[in-house]
Amino acid sequence: MPRLNLSAMLRKAAANLEDSLRHYEDPVVGLAREFVDLKLQASIFQYDVCAEMVGYERAKPSGFAASLARKGLVLRLYEYNSLLNSTLVPRLLKLARSRGVDFTVESIKRVKTPLSRDLKRINQWSDFRNNAGGHYGKNFKAQVEVLRDLNHVDVMNSTKAFLSFNMALLVALRDIGRGAFDA
Repeated sequence: MPRLNLSAMLRKAAANLEDSLRHYEDPVVGLAREFVDLKLQASIFQYDVCAEMVGYERAKPSGFAASLARKGLVLRLYEYNSLLNSTLVPRLLKLARSRGVDFTVESIKRVKTPLSRDLKRINQWSDFRNNAGGHYGKNFKAQVEVLRDLNHVDVMNSTKAFLSFNMALLVALRDIGRGAFDA
């Protein structure tokens, strides 16, 4: 996966976040409300993960501390991916259908396919999430093992893939929402 300019990505994410919040705070209803809700949710995630990646890269942790520093990314990815699959994508698809925009499950698959190896890894982190990612299971030995096994390259590749996927969803959302405020 190509190297990302994280500082530029963070600046863009911050600008999108502020724009999304401004739209969210406007008094809108109907399809426009659904659009701004989805846009803000995706923008919050995009900024949150970009900021965490920039902080990680600046800190340059090593050894076991690096595993601990990566756990925030893993937790965010796992939880947001779960929310995305269970709630946000179905809402996005419904919004596209209601607006007559050609955005379908197949559209999502086309975006996901080149990223699939790295995105699939996120679902495999349930054990990590349950033992070390903020939930802290009762088995301390398991907590240490999953932290120790957290591979830097895997986490960074999955994070970058997910950011790319989320950005594609934001672009799709922008296209779906075109004219939503005119209706």
